[in-house]
Amino acid sequence: MTERLSEVLESDDVERLATDFVFTEGPLWHPDGYWLFVDIRRSLIFRIAPGGEPEVERDNSGGSNGLTFDLQGRLIMCEGDNRRLTRREDDGSISVFVDQWEGKKLNRPNDLVGRSDGMIYFTNPNGRIAPEDREIDFAGVHAVRPDGSQFVA
Repeated sequence: MTERLSEVLESDDVERLATDFVFTEGPLWHPDGYWLFVDIRRSLIFRIAPGGEPEVERDNSGGSNGLTFDLQGRLIMCEGDNRRLTRREDDGSISVFVDQWEGKKLNRPNDLVGRSDGMIYFTNPNGRIAPEDREIDFAGVHAVRPDGSQFVA
């Protein structure tokens, strides 16, 4: 292990935590001591704590891929199949966070990251969407400000 990695990692040993998934993506650590990840093909979001077994956190997740938290600690999900970003509210309900840009339906949001000032950046590739179904004619990186306004980064 390099010296810099040893500052944040206790060990460089690779450990198998769980198996029997189809297509995993989007790992996200929660400050309460567990991590979330998705199985895109099964449209499931899982939660796993160190030493624990995976538990389904959300089913029918719209082909979720990327995951992040907003400043309030709410989970934001890229739902590629549904062409939108959703947010899990404090009461557990799911709301649409972003589903369009300049009045045009998103392509297939893929990955995202939340910045410390509340800005959410997400990728919006145009692959796997038939050209005639694309309303946005480019693959881009979009940003959502804390006030909800958007721009292409």
